[in-house]
Amino acid sequence: MDRVDPRIAEEMKKLGAFDLDACYSCGHCSALCPLCESDISFPRRMIRYSMLGLEDRILASPEPWMCYYCGECSETCPRQADPGSLMMATRRFVTRRFVLGRVADLFYSAFSSVITWVVLSSLAVLWVVLSYDSGMDMGKVDFLSFIHLEPIHDAGIALAGFVGLVMLMNILVMLRAVKRGFKAERTGFKDMAKAAGFALAESVTQQRYDLCAKDRMKRLAHLAISWGFAGMALATALIMGIDYEILNISRTVPFAFGMVFGALTLTGTGWFLVQRIRKDGESMKYSHLSDWMFLILILASVLTGYVMVMFKYLNMPMAAYISFAVHLVAVFNLLISFPFTKFAHMVYRPMALWLSGLK
Repeated sequence: MDRVDPRIAEEMKKLGAFDLDACYSCGHCSALCPLCESDISFPRRMIRYSMLGLEDRILASPEPWMCYYCGECSETCPRQADPGSLMMATRRFVTRRFVLGRVADLFYSAFSSVITWVVLSSLAVLWVVLSYDSGMDMGKVDFLSFIHLEPIHDAGIALAGFVGLVMLMNILVMLRAVKRGFKAERTGFKDMAKAAGFALAESVTQQRYDLCAKDRMKRLAHLAISWGFAGMALATALIMGIDYEILNISRTVPFAFGMVFGALTLTGTGWFLVQRIRKDGESMKYSHLSDWMFLILILASVLTGYVMVMFKYLNMPMAAYISFAVHLVAVFNLLISFPFTKFAHMVYRPMALWLSGLK
């Protein structure tokens, strides 16, 4: 028997769903959505689950990750129930529930999120204070004279290990929840590989977005952020390979990667920030605090990277070192929050696409 929690509808409203009670299940939204398939029906199904308080069914459903929130369902809803915002709210809901101990809740309310970001930033600043070398080079900019290579890489490895471990636990929680909802019908290696190929291709290209989006720029901005992050991650991996003498290549290569993919990330982030400020389009009318923080942290992380490089070429050591410290704090905040915030969508959506391909 399904467990019913009457508080779910109210929680969805706090997470951005509007006029949930206005829906009378006419099915217009699901009939209109080109991404709905025979066994994947949204937003109607998610609305009903939310209204009835069926938490387990919400967590087991792939539907929250199938929606690209073009906003057309909200624009044409005869009752103005805004089903598109409900789909966004369900993604926030399941992202919180997939984390053990409800730690993710700290990032979704105004008061707790402020405290959380202050604490995390303070920890990062403390690490900088304990790690920096007071004998830094003031004649020319040498970032490794400010904070040496060893503490940077040790902290990076520890951070990556923490994020990876928490994300792995989140995925296991997700798989356990999804297992309650359906039994995979295609379990052979060939079927699993085909489903994985589809999930990977869709994650890289987001082609399904063209089926529903009227504004091609939104897809391009999504891709800019996704590819930008992937490129900057590659640049970081190359730098570590050089530092540990695994790779024998010039630092110019990862530097060029970082500059190009950083610009790509900034372009996508800037587009979303402008659209959210203007409230341009149905999908941009409401922005949850977690949406703003995600974009702000991306902006701060990438911009401070460019600023520190600028000060390096201007040969302004103190300004370069201070901007480097701010950059490290921003990157720490962005990465440490990966398993708990919108950033985790980069993992959950491909997983949902893969699992839906096994049905």
